[in-house]
Amino acid sequence: MAPAERSAAIARVGAVYFDLYGTLVDLGPLDAACEAVVPGHGADFARAWRAEQIRLTWLRTIMVTWVDFERVTEAALRAIATRFDVDPSTASGLLGGAFDALPARPEAPAAIGSLRAAGIRVGVLSNGSRPMIGRALADTTLAGLFDDLLSVDQVRRFKPDPAVYAMAVRASGLEPAEIGFVTANDWDAVGAAAYGFRVAWLRSPGAPEPPSVGAPDPAVATWAGLSRFATDSSGM
Repeated sequence: MAPAERSAAIARVGAVYFDLYGTLVDLGPLDAACEAVVPGHGADFARAWRAEQIRLTWLRTIMVTWVDFERVTEAALRAIATRFDVDPSTASGLLGGAFDALPARPEAPAAIGSLRAAGIRVGVLSNGSRPMIGRALADTTLAGLFDDLLSVDQVRRFKPDPAVYAMAVRASGLEPAEIGFVTANDWDAVGAAAYGFRVAWLRSPGAPEPPSVGAPDPAVATWAGLSRFATDSSGM
């Protein structure tokens, strides 16, 4: 293969992987769920819970003290309940299954369907444990749409550790530059971009610029714009 042909082949996306929480499923309903624990402060509680959840994943990865995402989520919930002067056991009883009951993004099925129709492999690449991923997708419009359901349980690291993104390379048999990645989380976007994926960052209105950590800037995208993975060999 000539150098120009090799470059074009590498640029063509053959698989697209999606983050799960906050991307494929909407975290917004957590606000209402948390109202049952802290009436009038549900949004603040949900925001703090999610921030603590992510903070614990980073700390456990750096410290090599692995537990799965289900246990991280429970530990974060109990910590934030204490911060809000709520009994942790009460919070756990009311919110223990909250991450299993989040609705799918309404734009997601059509976007995924267009990629599949173009012959592109699609998968989930998530911090969630394998059981959590299964429960999150069950009984939603996303059930059965994916070729791969990749959980960090395989590598016992959390995003944005490179070992997580490497799972998609092994599953697809493709090079990083041939893989698209879709996420609404800025730290996930820069992590995937640093690994070499073609990243589509579903940036929320008013979201700040992505972290400056020496990684390529991820391309800002919309659900409708994901069809470019199939039609534009230059990627996003």
